[in-house]
Amino acid sequence: MRFRWSGATACDVETAAARLNDYFRRVGYRALPSELRWARGSLWKALTTMSPRQLPMVVEAKVNPWGTQTLVDVTYEFPRTVRALSEQDADLIVAELRGLNEYLQHGAADFEAMLRLERAAQRRARAALLNTLGLIVLISLPLAGLFGQLRLPPMLASTLGGLVGGLLASYLFWRFMRRR
Repeated sequence: MRFRWSGATACDVETAAARLNDYFRRVGYRALPSELRWARGSLWKALTTMSPRQLPMVVEAKVNPWGTQTLVDVTYEFPRTVRALSEQDADLIVAELRGLNEYLQHGAADFEAMLRLERAAQRRARAALLNTLGLIVLISLPLAGLFGQLRLPPMLASTLGGLVGGLLASYLFWRFMRRR
């Protein structure tokens, strides 16, 4: 997925570039070799920490003088295959964009509010995961009993149980993450 943000700031090009570097470093990005390009997160970290800030994301910015102002164009790229974005993940991304705008304009942003949003999103994802696992256990026990009563071959029973459990887990986790 890719999205862009564009805006103008009253500072010069060098100040805008310095503020971009400082801002993205403070929200967890690392600078990449090419100028005004940052990355953060990884597939493994996103899955283990459940943090929206660990979703693999690459950001690239362009700054151009425009009269007494500087035009800033920022492009965010991240794969959609890691996990579905919840509303709280999206809220954090929007808060980071607002913070970027504030930081470019005034050199300050509310990083604590962004941290609170990240923690809330993590708590929600962990609760969704625990609820999903609990329901899977509650559903799989009667399902195992049913497969035992049907006297299915062990390989077929295991395969069916895995398929049903996997599909159910995916669906339930998605539903719990989407619920407000």
